[in-house]
Parts: sequence; C-alpha cells; structure tokens
Amino acid sequence: MTSSQSAVDSEPTRPAQVADNGAPQPRPEEILRLKDLTVRFELRRGMLSRRKLDMTAVDGVSLSVPRGTTLGLVGATGSGKSTVAHTVMGMVAPTGGTVEVAGHDLARLKGRERVAVRRLVQVVLQDPYSSLDPRMKVGDIIAEPLTLGRIVRGAERRRIDERVAELLTLVGLRENRAERYPHQFSGGQRQRIAIARALAPSPELIVLDEPTSALDVSVRAQILTLLKRLQDELGVTYLVISHDLVTVAYLAAQVAVMHLGRIVEIGPTNSLYRTPQHPYTLELLASMPGASPKFLEQPRPAGDPDKMPAHACRFAYRCSVRTRLGDPEQCVDSDPELGAVGDRHNAACHFNHEVLTLSSTLEHAERSAG
Repeated sequence: MTSSQSAVDSEPTRPAQVADNGAPQPRPEEILRLKDLTVRFELRRGMLSRRKLDMTAVDGVSLSVPRGTTLGLVGATGSGKSTVAHTVMGMVAPTGGTVEVAGHDLARLKGRERVAVRRLVQVVLQDPYSSLDPRMKVGDIIAEPLTLGRIVRGAERRRIDERVAELLTLVGLRENRAERYPHQFSGGQRQRIAIARALAPSPELIVLDEPTSALDVSVRAQILTLLKRLQDELGVTYLVISHDLVTVAYLAAQVAVMHLGRIVEIGPTNSLYRTPQHPYTLELLASMPGASPKFLEQPRPAGDPDKMPAHACRFAYRCSVRTRLGDPEQCVDSDPELGAVGDRHNAACHFNHEVLTLSSTLEHAERSAG
C-alpha cells in the first residue's frame, strides 16, 4: 500500500456516484457546476436601526468547470467573485440556485456525506503569512486535513508522516522542513506549504484565491509554474479568483468576467483576451501592465449605479461605448443577458460588435502612432 493510499484511511469515505436504481455511475466530466447562483446578505443601516436592507452579492451566476481544467474568475473588488468562491467552499449558504461539486448538490447533503464532499474542495489563500498557524510545525499544518484535529499515533502517524514528506517533495521543499515553523520560511516557500496542505486530502477542486498577489514578481512565476505542473501531474481542477489578468491568462483555459454580481462575459482565454466583447472586459484588459491606456481615456458617463433604473444595463453608468454611440435607449431600457458571440464565448452587451470594433480601432491607432 502506498503512502498516498494509506493517508486517506483516516478520511471520511467519499460519496459514490450512484444512480436511482443503485447502479454505479461514472464520475461527471464537470467537477463544478453553478446554476443560477444567488447570494444576498442582510444589512442594517446602523447598529440601532431596525430597518434591514438586502445586498445582492451574486445574482444568477451559472458556470461549469470541466475536470482537470482551470477557470479564471476576474473582476474588481466588490464584483462578487470572492463570494462565489466562498459559496463553492461551503462558507456561505446560497440564497438561490445550486452548487454542485463532483455531481453532488451541496444543499442536499447532510452529515458525513456533506463533510466528505466538502473535503473534495480545498483552498489556497492570498496571504501566505497569515494563512499558516505560526504556532504549528509545518508537518502538522500539512497533516491537519488528514488528522482532522485528532491525536494520531502508531502506524497511522507513520503513514501520515510519509504523506507529508511526499507532499513537501511534490511542492519543491525538503522533507526535513516538516519540523520547522512558518516564520522560518520565505513568502514563496510558505505558499508552497499552503499548496501542500491543500493537496493533502487529494481534492478534486482547489480554489486559488489571489494565489500570487502577496508575492514578489520573481516568486510569482515560480508558484505559477508549480501550480501548472501539479495540474499536469495530478489532474486537479482549479478555480482561480483574481484581479490579475496576467496570472489568469497563464493558468486558465476559460475566463469569466464578473461585474456587480453577474457574469458579463465568459469564454476561452485566447478568444476573450484577443476579441473582448464587453466594455468592462476591455477596460480590464486596458488596465494590464504594458497595455495601451487609450480605452481608459475614452469619454464615459459620470453616473451612479444606484441612480440608474433597475432594469438598465448594469454597466451603463460608466460605459464609454454607450457614450460613443450617443446614449442609445437599449442601454437604459434593458439589462442584456449572456448571449453567444463566438465558439463557447458569451457576452452580455447590446452592442458587443461595437466593443470589438472599438478595440480594433484603438489597437490600430496605437500601432500607427508607434
């Protein structure tokens, strides 16, 4: 028996894929599926106020992530991408819609089965300095998903120690580092430890929440290369949450762009980066290091999203394409739904062709000026 097999002996049994007639089913091709996911939070105007307000953080998000691939979820702060990640991890309960992990609806699971499915999803957090307990040795940190807080001895302890050594080697650290504490490592090494901890229970899906934003530029490249290698070797699926489109472009095969709680564009990475068809996507791409700032310099409305009609396009209040077209009525009359604009490429814009035209025009002007 290998150390990888033995280490999972102490884990809750993973739920089997079983049909209604009791026959086993093959594993679903999509490890993660969100359908009409909605998350609302109840807020109060003040500590003494009895009046409650509902804030919609995620509004009708639907997406899927095929097994062994990477989906990048991008957007500015407040776009709802982190709330989506927290819902996938089971930290936030959805107000509506469904979250399916490996074919299991999280809302329908209870007890040990729910625990087992939730263990299929692990996370690597943004800050490696705060995500590791400074009072624990590295070996204990990595083993924590396997021990579940229990005191283990004897043969089980040896099996877990073997698994820890295996994981340290897998992420590029020496086995004897297991006896050290987090403060004895650099930021990049700490993130490697966090990755090893996420891999410990052999998850199906790892949520990467801004995995390199707290690291130096040179170290970022090493961590991204490591994540890519691990996916190639282990077949693990990634959900990358980031505002860094360079990181997402390197890791993700598919990208979803979120704005004010909704997905406004989603498609294959190459298609979305080369032919953006929503003005917000174009704005994000224009903000990348080394990109032309010409789109950001275009005239745009100076509006307030809270003062727009409820049925208006959610980006109309700041859309330069709307200004360029002379404030067409469609932008205020209706909020566009996601629609096909290419092969597996969808965007929610009434004038997506104008977005593409503007992008090409500005790119041509930039080349001519150069």
